[in-house]
Amino acid sequence: MVAAIPSAFSNRSSRALIPAVLLAVGVLLLPFVRPDRPFELFNWDLVALNKATWLAWLLFTSSAVLSVLSWLRLPMLARGYALIGISSGVSITVFAWLASTSSYFGFGALAALVCLLLVLGVGLSETGLIQSDPFIASSIVLCGIFVTLFIAFPLFVVLRESIIVNGAFTLKKMAETLSSPLFMVLENKFTPRSETTIVFGIATAGAVLGFGLMFLRKARVQLLLGTTLAGGVLGFIVGAGVFGRGAFATSLYLALIVAPTTVFFGLIFAILEQRCRAAWVRRILSIVGILPMITPPFVLAFALENWFGAQGLITNRVFGVDTNYFKGVTGVAIAQILAFTPIAYLTLRGSVQGLNPALEEAAQTMRSNPWMVFTKITLPLLRPGLAAAFLLTVIESLADFSNPILLGGDRSFLATEVYLALTGRYDPNEASVYGAVLLVLVLTILGLQRAWLGNTSFVTVTGKPGSGNFSMLPRWLENTLQGVLGFWGLLVAMLYGSVFYGSFVKIWGVNGEFTLQHYIDFSGTGLEVLARTAQVALVSAIVATLLGFLIAYLVTRQQFFGRSILETTSMLSFATPGTVMGVAYVIAFNVGPWLLTGTFIVLVLALVFRNMPASIRSVMAGLSQIDKALDEASTLLRAPSSTTLARVLVPLLIPQLLSGIVFAFVRGMTAISQIIFLVSPGNLLATVLMLSWLEQGNLGRAAAMSTVMILGLLGMILLLFAFSKRFSRNGTGLEGIG
Repeated sequence: MVAAIPSAFSNRSSRALIPAVLLAVGVLLLPFVRPDRPFELFNWDLVALNKATWLAWLLFTSSAVLSVLSWLRLPMLARGYALIGISSGVSITVFAWLASTSSYFGFGALAALVCLLLVLGVGLSETGLIQSDPFIASSIVLCGIFVTLFIAFPLFVVLRESIIVNGAFTLKKMAETLSSPLFMVLENKFTPRSETTIVFGIATAGAVLGFGLMFLRKARVQLLLGTTLAGGVLGFIVGAGVFGRGAFATSLYLALIVAPTTVFFGLIFAILEQRCRAAWVRRILSIVGILPMITPPFVLAFALENWFGAQGLITNRVFGVDTNYFKGVTGVAIAQILAFTPIAYLTLRGSVQGLNPALEEAAQTMRSNPWMVFTKITLPLLRPGLAAAFLLTVIESLADFSNPILLGGDRSFLATEVYLALTGRYDPNEASVYGAVLLVLVLTILGLQRAWLGNTSFVTVTGKPGSGNFSMLPRWLENTLQGVLGFWGLLVAMLYGSVFYGSFVKIWGVNGEFTLQHYIDFSGTGLEVLARTAQVALVSAIVATLLGFLIAYLVTRQQFFGRSILETTSMLSFATPGTVMGVAYVIAFNVGPWLLTGTFIVLVLALVFRNMPASIRSVMAGLSQIDKALDEASTLLRAPSSTTLARVLVPLLIPQLLSGIVFAFVRGMTAISQIIFLVSPGNLLATVLMLSWLEQGNLGRAAAMSTVMILGLLGMILLLFAFSKRFSRNGTGLEGIG
């Protein structure tokens, strides 16, 4: 017993000493609250001593007590529980005061809460409630709070606002929205036919077709019923999309066109890159993969209008046709297919490259023909990649509102109705209903994806070295696919060329006289907005990458209660349409102590938690290739986890961290669907300004801004590729970029 006593005492001061001291400093120097939306860094009139004297003395007293507890050599368990009790109690008091007084938190309140949460993490570590060192415990607490506050809470608010109107529970608003013709209508009273009968007839035909296909294959009863139901649902979507109207039917019909088409082309390009003999194919595909990343999503819609619109060069000037055929589902579908196919290609690229050629060689040895090898061996192994590509393109299609605004014509779309309900009809409850519908749709598709994959193993890379080479495509098939890629490349070059050309002529399609006036006009407001956008994108990219790195480390290297919840919740923002997250941020952070709308910070936070999941996945993939023995060796040498992260893992994960920063920066520069709800006159971003110019008819100025943005981002990525090669020669390697 005597020997056990010293182990119960701390032999040095607690890690809570520093945040305890900083708590007092922050309360004394930083503005505790804000009188309005803008944040102030130093304002003596707003510090806690002037705004809430009793709260200031409570914080000072707590700081002193926590400092003494941390400095004295006390029993570890007792001190830990004391740290937990004081930090959690004071944190709740601070938040309750902010909420009850309707005060907007300032840097002082934020610093106080962060310091108290750090102390809470130290207490959880010292009590053993989280069996890790204080750095890990504090990181778990902070990451959990951030993810809950900026992902789970906004989504909860959207769902709540769809059924809580004026403080009372009601389903009236949801019923009104879902029964509105803007949402969905089948019957057209101005036509002699019955659209409802036609739609349900198509649905019945789809169900019969699904049943017949599975019945002929003698499938199990569960698969037979599932396929019959799926056939009926798909038939209903097609029928409602063609013969019906409304945002729900149109968006589902559009996604049903776009997602399979983009996955099909993405798979073609991925296979062509790996199994084609021509070197030019890979060069073309590298450009195809980069361009959509550095282009605002509506630029292709703008280019399509230039070529094929009512006054388009081909439709009007060449064929003399004044048509709006490309207005509606057709035009939006083409624009989305061109924009989202590279996303599917980049998603499937890794899956195709990860295949084991020995499996195909074995099938060929058993005298299987190429088609059988592809359908029985290759395609089943690509199911995870196909499912991921399908899910991503469905989300992008449902969330896209810029292409529908430009090319939608008289059609309604879910994303545009979310925007119009909030900014046009000023009805946040209606916008929340549309947002809830979008969220349910995405989660349903995610559930179907997981059910399709099931528990099947798709492992093709083992500890044993692979053998064999992939067989080249048959000549006729290779030539055909090269023709498809060549046509695709020509179309993309034509569309992007029209944007560049339109920035140097007076009026596209009307007056082709050369001018630099659009760039002169852009250099005023546009250049300032572009610089502000770069600032927001850079700050958000760095924060998203660092926070994503920390969360990836916690969920892959640590064991703690709620680990799977943290991982799932942190990835939820990536699986949620950007329009939903935008509405969620507007509603959640427009009132109360967490007032953030209209500020620079809310734009940064929106982009951070939108792009953070990509960094998490990238770092998790990198950590899976680093032996845990390195972490353990660092721990055996008595290095804290913070030292292990900084000195061991960060140098090994430079490729993943840089690629995460680049991805988040580029996505931040071209984002539109989420930040359109959050911009304000003083915090306008480039994509929003460009879209407004297009809507106002300032096509040349929008083309000039688009050209500058594309060339700037392209130049940055090319420089980064050169930087990557230099690091590769030095043995570090940056293969993760791009």
